[in-house]
Amino acid sequence: MNVDLRLGIELGKLVPALGWVLLYFVWQGLIVGAVSAVLLRLLRQASARWRYAVCALALLLCLCIPTVHLLSLLSGTSLAQLPMDAPPAWRAALQAWMPALVLAWSAGVGLMSLRLCLGLAWVGRLRRQAVAAPAIWQARLDALALRMGLHRRLQLKLHAGLASPVTVGFWRPVILLPAALLSGMPVALLEALLAHELAHVRRWDYLVNLLQSVAEALLFFHPVVWWLSARMRAEREQVADAL
Repeated sequence: MNVDLRLGIELGKLVPALGWVLLYFVWQGLIVGAVSAVLLRLLRQASARWRYAVCALALLLCLCIPTVHLLSLLSGTSLAQLPMDAPPAWRAALQAWMPALVLAWSAGVGLMSLRLCLGLAWVGRLRRQAVAAPAIWQARLDALALRMGLHRRLQLKLHAGLASPVTVGFWRPVILLPAALLSGMPVALLEALLAHELAHVRRWDYLVNLLQSVAEALLFFHPVVWWLSARMRAEREQVADAL
C-alpha cells in the first residue's frame, strides 16, 4: 500500500478518535475533580502528605483516562462505533467538527509547550548567571543535607535578581539564594529556608513539578486539571515545611 495512503488512513482514524477523547474528558475530568474535592474535604485535618497524594493520583488519573480511552478507540474496527452510544445524527454532526477541535487542541498544546520551554530557558539562565555562595554557607548547606539524609553534592549559589530561594534541576540540583538574604536575615531563619529547599530536593519535587507542567500543557482546556495542579503545589510546600 502507498505510504501516503496508509498515513492518510491512520490520520483519518486518529483525528476523530482524539476528538471524541477530548470531548469525553470534559465530563470525565469533572467526575475526577468532584471525587477529589470530597476526599480533600475529608482529609482537611490530616497530614498534608495525604492531600498531596490525593492531588497527585487525581492528576495522574486525568492523564490515564484519555490515554486509555484513545487506545481503546484506535483498537476498534470501525469509526462508525465512535462513540457507540451516541445517536447517529448527533454523531455525524459532531464528527464534522472533529478536525477543527483537534486542530484547536494542538495549537493550545503548542502554545503551552512554548510557555514551558521559555520557563525552562529562564531557569537555565538563572543558573548560569548565579555565583557560588561563600564557603561557610556551602558548608552549612552540606551539613543540613547530611542531617536530612542527602548524600549527593548540592551547590549553593547566589543571584541578585531573585526574591526567594529556589531549587533548579533534579539530576544535579542547585539551590539559588537571593544575595540580599545573606546580610539581611538571621542565620537560623536562613538555615530554615535552606532546609525547606533541601526537602524539595529529597522528594524530587522539581521533576514532579515538571511533569505537572506537561499535564497542564496536554490538558490545558480543563479547569479541574489546573485546580488539582495548583492545590498539589500548595500541599507540596506544606509537606516540605513539615519535612
